[in-house]
Amino acid sequence: MALDYQPVDMPVAFSQADADWIKQQLLSLAPAARQKAIQRYAAVYQESFEAEPVSYRKENRARHEANMRLRLFVRNHGRALQGYTAEPPLAGTPPRS
Repeated sequence: MALDYQPVDMPVAFSQADADWIKQQLLSLAPAARQKAIQRYAAVYQESFEAEPVSYRKENRARHEANMRLRLFVRNHGRALQGYTAEPPLAGTPPRS
């Protein structure tokens, strides 16, 4: 067992290939934001998986959409958790200058 192991809840739907990256991203969030991110990750993954009509592209599309949203969520909310006073923008909106 690794010394730096920390248990973390995982989304209901995700790719095992992304498990370590997802854990790393989730651990950088506060517990309340982490639960929100977990729920939304699973929802985006499932929606994207079902929306892709080509069977062999389903998992890749779902992974891409869910991981992109999680990356933006962590980046934007991470700044807010560090004490920035502006409200974090919603994931998928253009960054403020």
